[in-house]
Amino acid sequence: MSIEVVRLDENGRLYLPASLRKRLKAREFYIEERNGEIILIPVRKKIEKYWGIVKGEKLSPEEIDRVVDKETEKLLRDEL
Repeated sequence: MSIEVVRLDENGRLYLPASLRKRLKAREFYIEERNGEIILIPVRKKIEKYWGIVKGEKLSPEEIDRVVDKETEKLLRDEL
């Protein structure tokens, strides 16, 4: 964890340092105010957790749906 000072520009924009953007690999953030502090939470697309599950040949949308359903079921079983 590192701390850097950033400033808002005249339009209220906040620029995140390149080093932080590269580590987070996110371009969208949820913004939350907690006890007078601003919290930025990277938005992760749901599909990202399935990246790399299927390797090899191209699959039809139906085949992808089956793989996603199977992996979702496994994840839900592990959480219960």
